[in-house]
Amino acid sequence: MRVGVVGVNHKQASLRLRELLAKKCHKWFGANRSGYSVEKYILLSTCNRTEIYFTSRNLADTHTHILQIIRQEVDEAFEQRMYSFFGEDCFYHLSAVTAGLDSAIIWETEIQGQVKAIYEATSALTVLPNELHYLFQKCLKNGKLLRSRFQMGRGIPDVEHAILDMGKRCFSDIEKTRILFVGASAINIKIMTHLKNKGLQSITLCNRTESRAQYHSQKLSIDTLPWGDFASWQEHDWIIFGTKSPKHLLTYGDLSQNGSPKLIIDLSVPRNVAPTVDRHPNVTLHNIDQVHQMLEGRRKRMEHLATEAQSLLTEVVHRQVNTFKRKTKVIPIVA
Repeated sequence: MRVGVVGVNHKQASLRLRELLAKKCHKWFGANRSGYSVEKYILLSTCNRTEIYFTSRNLADTHTHILQIIRQEVDEAFEQRMYSFFGEDCFYHLSAVTAGLDSAIIWETEIQGQVKAIYEATSALTVLPNELHYLFQKCLKNGKLLRSRFQMGRGIPDVEHAILDMGKRCFSDIEKTRILFVGASAINIKIMTHLKNKGLQSITLCNRTESRAQYHSQKLSIDTLPWGDFASWQEHDWIIFGTKSPKHLLTYGDLSQNGSPKLIIDLSVPRNVAPTVDRHPNVTLHNIDQVHQMLEGRRKRMEHLATEAQSLLTEVVHRQVNTFKRKTKVIPIVA
């Protein structure tokens, strides 16, 4: 298949480099960007990874062009931190990503929805070649297959458990803690639901789209804070950020010198909170990588199932690639 991917993830790159590359790749390879053959790109950007999937008659030329664009935007060395896959290797990689086998928190479930959402959003904005349609449709199917076959993730701590544990460590009476969620992202809604189920009642959601905030407010019986009133965030004790923003929503200059102690958790890449906020004596700041470190034990406990899943995935992907080749006249890969 004439498909390829170039990307970076949590394994190779620091949080700072990931957010830098995410910003630049959104600029040049996002679905709404009318640059070089944009219809051939699908940009997958999450807190753990930024990956550009593409197809062309000459994969090597397109791969080189992508790297040249990034070099113009990024001053520091980054290429040794990036990876590239072509053809069947690219197919296997996206299948593993979609299933959660390549995630910082192994077999986490959010990635399946994220892959589906970006595929559907890109498809709605531009005409995609058959190779990319086939790649994403089959990889989404493969993710569901592995989750069903191996009963992935049942009974094992996930992000929401780590977030709740952080709150318990920071606040002596967590049930009285005033919590503010910034952004109605999938991960924020998942954490919000978990905290509600654990009996926490003082939860507020602040989101750019008021209708979406009101929908979740009614569904979960929580309060809302209008986006225009975000400046009143300091009335809350525990603030969880999980939204897309091209710039920091919270900086050191926004902090009160005599305010009450705050726990701030930033789950976004690029980050919503300036790293310098952590210098404030009354603020405890955690980023997405620190959350993942708390759940490192999960990966070790799931390694035996992951090996079985990878073996099955190799067979499934090989069969699907051969099926595509039989049905289409394929030009040999140049890579």
